[in-house]
Amino acid sequence: MGRRYKKYYSRNYRSKRNYHTKHKNSRHSLRAMIAEFVALLLGLLLIIAFLTKNGWLWGLLVVLAFCVPAVWIVRKYRKSAYYQITKNSYLSVLLDKGKYGEYLTYKYLKHLEADGAKFLFNTYIPKGNEGTTEIDVLMICKKGIFVFESKNYSGWIFGSEQQLYWYQTLPSGRKSQKQQFYNPIMQNKTHIKFLGTLLGEDVPMYSMIVFSERCTLKNVQVQSEGIRVINRQQVKTTVSEIIQFHQNDLLEEKQVVEIYNLLYPYTQVDQKTKEKHIENIQNVQVHKETVSAVETPVQNEPAVDAEDVSKMTTAIEAEKADIDVVPNQIDEAIKVVVQPSICPWCKGELALRTARKGTNAGKQFYGCSNFPKCRYMRDITDTNT
Repeated sequence: MGRRYKKYYSRNYRSKRNYHTKHKNSRHSLRAMIAEFVALLLGLLLIIAFLTKNGWLWGLLVVLAFCVPAVWIVRKYRKSAYYQITKNSYLSVLLDKGKYGEYLTYKYLKHLEADGAKFLFNTYIPKGNEGTTEIDVLMICKKGIFVFESKNYSGWIFGSEQQLYWYQTLPSGRKSQKQQFYNPIMQNKTHIKFLGTLLGEDVPMYSMIVFSERCTLKNVQVQSEGIRVINRQQVKTTVSEIIQFHQNDLLEEKQVVEIYNLLYPYTQVDQKTKEKHIENIQNVQVHKETVSAVETPVQNEPAVDAEDVSKMTTAIEAEKADIDVVPNQIDEAIKVVVQPSICPWCKGELALRTARKGTNAGKQFYGCSNFPKCRYMRDITDTNT
């Protein structure tokens, strides 16, 4: 009886497998036939348009030549894990520099899905103060969790692991425009901290700071292990090197699935949670009302005159960068707390500045926050407003 049942089960299984294989092959052959038909139709229209020199037919061919690849690209995009999780339309991704950078990072690594890797995007991890911290891209595999911070920037990038702020230099005519942004290594360190707290177990994690292909990492210094600061075109090679370095799996396939299932709901938060996240970032105004400026020492920043000192960045920028600011960090950054003063020329707010070279190097003064439009300066010892 057992042999007969086993024989019947085996025969039934083979028939079902052959049935699915047959229909799968038929679907592929149907798609191939449709593609051949479309190609034949386009070729026929091209010949007719060339022979008849019909203007509207040429216009139709141009439209079809644009629409057919576009439809194919969008259909392929809708099958990706990025769309399945974010539900962002392809057009919205193309028009949003941040989203597009995240999607391109995923495209470089999507081949790892065949090896069991799972991806998550825009994951809102809860913090202890009832706020959230957003992780751009997560890749969970048997070698651990790769935490990606995507920076779709251009220009030259300067910074080190210890600096509070990094610098982006952009060409602006004959001169260059310099902008500072919060250290992405520290930013991703906050992500990993709260991600580890949420998982509640010792899971190997790798911090990956990914800049776009359009920028040059001019002087970026990293000493710690497990941190990579790279351009996007290097992400595939860098991740492959890390995976090959760990010959033995650090996570079982079951653990990968469990971690994915645990974190997935944090990618599907409602609009209220997202608005609350943005509100928490924008409402960090405590130090803005009492602090006129923050002086941040930078190792690789070139010295400038007092008139070339850029507008100081307040402690709010740290929260705008989606970081966890502790009081000690703010206290170290804030050099002097002063009451706001008004510029007598343009009625703007005066900020405490420090000259960095020249005869007045090291001396502090009050400068208008509307610099360079307004170049009013006042000595710090002058008590007149």
